[in-house]
Amino acid sequence: SRARDISPSPPKEETDWRGRKINGQDSGGGGGPELEGEVTTRVIDGAPNRAGEPTWLAEIYVPRPPPMRPGTICVRGPLRFDKKFAEEDGDRLVKAHRDGGYKSVLDLR
Repeated sequence: SRARDISPSPPKEETDWRGRKINGQDSGGGGGPELEGEVTTRVIDGAPNRAGEPTWLAEIYVPRPPPMRPGTICVRGPLRFDKKFAEEDGDRLVKAHRDGGYKSVLDLR
């Protein structure tokens, strides 16, 4: 029988139970780099009220605070019967995040 040359396997990377690399090799998150304080807002259609009138609400996407895993959290404002008021809510949520971070957004909500 003829011995064949076996190419060595690439070195195995150590991973945790989720398959993430250990020893800081991979920062995780999967969504690319997130800048500190970067937020996104939008006004979405809400559920119509009992009378069938349309409603709107502001959403703000903020970076998760440090003890949590990397990513974003969506915080929604109250339902409004005027889209302009929902847009103002979005502006207030952005200002709250700028002034005090995620906790301030929750307090304002």
